[in-house]
Amino acid sequence: MFQSLERIFVSLALLILLVFTLGDTVVDAQNGDSPIMLFVDLLGFLLQTIPLLYIWYFQPITAWRASYRLAAQAKRKSADVRYWSDIARKQLNGLSIHIDAQFEQWSLTPAETDVALLLLKGFSMREIADLRHISERTARQQATTVYAKADVNGRTALSAFFLEDLLPPNRQGSRATRDGDAELMTKTGDTNDRLQPANS
Repeated sequence: MFQSLERIFVSLALLILLVFTLGDTVVDAQNGDSPIMLFVDLLGFLLQTIPLLYIWYFQPITAWRASYRLAAQAKRKSADVRYWSDIARKQLNGLSIHIDAQFEQWSLTPAETDVALLLLKGFSMREIADLRHISERTARQQATTVYAKADVNGRTALSAFFLEDLLPPNRQGSRATRDGDAELMTKTGDTNDRLQPANS
């Protein structure tokens, strides 16, 4: 594709060539050249107009069509991104509502709810204590109470309780029990976050 400045220079050169070719054809006609020679000159003149047509007509159309296709593709991709973002946001909002309802069903206190959310987000006991401005011992006591009310054995089992709702059903169409998943996850989990009595 020619750039703007190149198009101008090439077009000027072609126009000059066309003028000379046309002038030569006119002179040959006045000198009584044979029709075949005049036809050859005219054919050469017409062939020289093809680059001009390409530069000023076909090239802009081709560039416009390419730009239109790119714009259409970008628009479709943007629509797809918005669509899946909306779905993800709705899923997350639904999960948040489900978590809040489950916490309420477990009768967690506001402090225990905060600790449970931080546990689900992956914060360590020290980080939870720092964020809530409490001692690490208190954070562990509250986490222990959360595990007891949820009837799970640790952080991993607590996360698995809610993660199961995000996973597709198994091929048999039946849902594995939370107790079995929790037991399996707890066996491979971090022993520091398992249910244990607080240090006195």
